[in-house]
Amino acid sequence: MKLNPVVTPVFPTDALRWRVGTVRALVLLGAVAAPLLTLVLWTSDDWLRAVAPQLTGLAADTRFTIDDRARAWGAAASLPVLALVLWTLWRLWQLFGEYARGQVFSRAALGHLRGFARGLLALGLAGPLLRTAVALALTVGNPPGQKLLVLSIDLSDYAQMLVGAVLLTIAAVMDHAAALAEDNAGFV
Repeated sequence: MKLNPVVTPVFPTDALRWRVGTVRALVLLGAVAAPLLTLVLWTSDDWLRAVAPQLTGLAADTRFTIDDRARAWGAAASLPVLALVLWTLWRLWQLFGEYARGQVFSRAALGHLRGFARGLLALGLAGPLLRTAVALALTVGNPPGQKLLVLSIDLSDYAQMLVGAVLLTIAAVMDHAAALAEDNAGFV
């Protein structure tokens, strides 16, 4: 019978407490700002027209038709990515909650780190799909020959996927180290 020893809490230093609080404040800010900015984006023609090239990866002189259908389709395409952003932020919030309680190497902390990393990977993959859907939504009302279906991958997508993959690897290494520590604790 294998015993699962309780992970001894690491009592955070003042510097670590400050970092944990700062990250959690930034996560909270992102969780509030992301839905609000998404709502404002899809309800403001001027703002949408100004950022359409960045949202789609298309040239600034591209003709975009911004009407009710374009806004509805664009907003609908944004919702799954917004949900993924919020879920990823939630996993980061939970991870830093574990850190605040001194549970730095706990199974729960590792699970939250793994979830956050998977969220980053998924967001890196979702970026090109979102740009494609938004480009289609904003050009579907254009005259024939001016409707655009685009697939673009940019450096930020790659960076998100890379950071997600690195964090998943770190979580796997930490999980292996925790399993070795449990095995060693069983010999004492």
